Amino acid sequence: MTESENKLAKFFCDTLMQESCQREDPVEHIFGKKLCVLSSGIEERQNPSNSLNGLSQILPSLYLCGAGAARPDVISDLGVTLIVNVAPELPDTPLPEPPPAYMRVSVLDKGENDIRTHFDEVTSRIETERLKKGVTLVHCVAGVSRSTSFCLAYLIRYFGMTLRDSFLYLKATRPQIRPNVGFFRQLIAYEEEVLGLSTVSMIFIEAIGQEVPDVYAPQYKAMEQFYRKHRKHARRRD
Repeated sequence: MTESENKLAKFFCDTLMQESCQREDPVEHIFGKKLCVLSSGIEERQNPSNSLNGLSQILPSLYLCGAGAARPDVISDLGVTLIVNVAPELPDTPLPEPPPAYMRVSVLDKGENDIRTHFDEVTSRIETERLKKGVTLVHCVAGVSRSTSFCLAYLIRYFGMTLRDSFLYLKATRPQIRPNVGFFRQLIAYEEEVLGLSTVSMIFIEAIGQEVPDVYAPQYKAMEQFYRKHRKHARRRD
């Protein structure tokens, strides 16, 4: 694992260990996820996609989900102290009593929309909540594109993780994540702004006739091979 992944995993593991000291159940059962602490100090989560009611735990202080999972009972059970609703097309998130702090971000899931302008404000609120020992829940409609983009920006800004490492970390936790291509371009620019480097490149996929982040390339591998094979045979016939 990279140094930034080690840093984040150690933080996650140390925090869970601290919380386990205050609970009767062992650390491997906290939040319903079985953890295995390896000799290197890195924790490995089993069945990462088996999230609680559609939620995915990114950090002890941060959850990501779609709107359907953001229910009052779940919010209360998790001890959420801040809700970030990133779906202006939805009504306000139903909140329990007493209600947690609530933040709305108006960004539709279209690549041409400017999500980057909101990164600093949202990530700052998430970090402030963490420092207060609070818990943040970020959601959009499906928990795939917009809310994921903010979680990636948070890991870049406050944990010094590269965009590539952040994406792979989140995908291991929530396999369905997929910021739209326009948002990913903005995340690439944000990584350059914050860390001064670029770890994800845009590559052209002939089969679909457009550029995608190189971390999406494995999803198009079979399609691209079929396309090239078909094109080769077509040229022979010509």
